[in-house]
Amino acid sequence: MELLSIVLHDGDSVFFEVSDEYGFQQRFALKAVETKKSVKYTAEVWLKYQHEIQYRFVMVNAGEEVFASATQTARAGHIISDKWAPTFKPDAVREKKAKRPQQPRGEAAAAAVREVKAQRENLRHKPLGQQNVLSQLKSLIDDLL
Repeated sequence: MELLSIVLHDGDSVFFEVSDEYGFQQRFALKAVETKKSVKYTAEVWLKYQHEIQYRFVMVNAGEEVFASATQTARAGHIISDKWAPTFKPDAVREKKAKRPQQPRGEAAAAAVREVKAQRENLRHKPLGQQNVLSQLKSLIDDLL
């Protein structure tokens, strides 16, 4: 991954943000590599080949986002090479993942959940010498995992 045509000032750093098809987001710091003609910023990022990703570049100063590029969609290949094209409102660029709407529980579902919790609670307090030893052990193992 490389970023071209960017000039950093004192205190600035640049990052590569990538999110996969499941919305898992990662941020990688870019390092400067000087060539005879210019300076480019690179990072080595391992992605699943040909899987769809969304990415953007972010310039940070004193822990605050100063600029960000537009979010782009691509398929992960061998290299991503872009020229710096910032926007001036990083908050407008960041796409927030929509939360799933909470489905209201029906009274029957709520009662079923309460019943299962009560059964588990009863199993925890019985001594192991009783009839349901296997279910108690399973419950204890489930709690440990």
